[in-house]
Amino acid sequence: MLIGDIYDSHDPQKGNADILATILSNVNTIEEFVAEIKQYAGCYAILFACEDEVIILHDARGLREIYYCTIENQIVCGSQPNLIAQFSSPPIKPSTDPDLLDFYNNHLWDSRWIGDETYFGGVKHLLPNHYLKMTTREVQRYWPSTPLTPLNLEEAVEKSCMFLQGIIKAIVHRHPAMMAVTAGSDSRTLLAASKSVQSKIYYFINNHDMDQNNPDLLIPTEICDGNGISFHVHDVPNDVDDNFRQIFLNNTFLANERLLASIYNVYYKNHSDKVLILGVGEIGRTFYGKEPKVLTGYRVAYKLGYAKCPYVLKKCDQYVPELLSVAKKFGVNVMALIYWEQRLGNWGAVRNSESNIAIEKVDPYNSHSLYETFLRVDEKYRFYGQTSCVFFREMIRYMWPELLKWPINPPITMREKISTFLPMIGLYEPLKELKFRLNYLMHIMKNRQ
Repeated sequence: MLIGDIYDSHDPQKGNADILATILSNVNTIEEFVAEIKQYAGCYAILFACEDEVIILHDARGLREIYYCTIENQIVCGSQPNLIAQFSSPPIKPSTDPDLLDFYNNHLWDSRWIGDETYFGGVKHLLPNHYLKMTTREVQRYWPSTPLTPLNLEEAVEKSCMFLQGIIKAIVHRHPAMMAVTAGSDSRTLLAASKSVQSKIYYFINNHDMDQNNPDLLIPTEICDGNGISFHVHDVPNDVDDNFRQIFLNNTFLANERLLASIYNVYYKNHSDKVLILGVGEIGRTFYGKEPKVLTGYRVAYKLGYAKCPYVLKKCDQYVPELLSVAKKFGVNVMALIYWEQRLGNWGAVRNSESNIAIEKVDPYNSHSLYETFLRVDEKYRFYGQTSCVFFREMIRYMWPELLKWPINPPITMREKISTFLPMIGLYEPLKELKFRLNYLMHIMKNRQ
């Protein structure tokens, strides 16, 4: 049973039912099922029954959120923890864990939850790369399952580009589509991948009081004008209907109002008939840097922005041994795994769920197969500290080289200019590491007092 949409890059004309039929014709076990499904992209949850076992899993980034009860209850799964609590029988109440409540009340920022627990006792969040056994309410990791062997840059570029082009063709074959274009690498890459179907896509940017010289406004406008593409700038009013605001906040537990004006005035009022193509390719870049020689729970909490939160520090200490074991066994940078599962799996999923009240989103990058290709490329080509990493520039060059005439994320502020200059002289990573070690030293000294 499928909730959402799934896309086949090799056969863009296939619909959901066709893809499910293909999957089922090729699998006889749960292991075969999770191996088969990783070649697809989309935003979905799938309930799969095999012999005496029933599992539920979601897309690679967990954008179609799944929450579940760990205790006996009439309600087992739901799209949000507050909805499970609302309809539960017997009733589910807020957690009584003092550390968790301290995290929720005093440390949580920008909806960046950490871990798989929730505000509600007995309700957990299914994180990316895991499935839930419905009969036992136990979670099992299913990715990675095979070692990631190195892949040369040229082969990875060709393979990735063909995948993205196929997924975008599949999306526009089924739905009217719109695509946000900014000055960044991810949207430029997706714009390049859409070249052959550009006439079927509504390209735009939402203008939230941006200056006319803001790169996210100026550069995509120039790119589209220079390539004969119709481009739409949405000036976003700040007024939002109060009833819509209340439903919006109740619809996603950790929702905040940062993007509410766009969700209401742009997507809900004018474009709810479309799907929004909006991608995050950061799993293909070293967002959290190289894997350190020694990984501690404190370093993970520091990277996640919670170095002073007791709950997060405790959770990170618990996660590190399992993550290190998995990363070593399958040749994955453990920092990439942390970013994928904890940052994108929580914060990223919430940002996606917020908009679903108004428009369906789809991320063409969102596939285990594509992420495996990304992670097999030498990290020197995927360095995050550069304005645009070599790997993504080469993908753009392969699909639509003229788009490289315009800069990608040009630095504007002094801080951005310094951050761009430091990698050029080899000081970016050393200075970041120095900053971490100073913070860690202060942490150790504080705990000894």
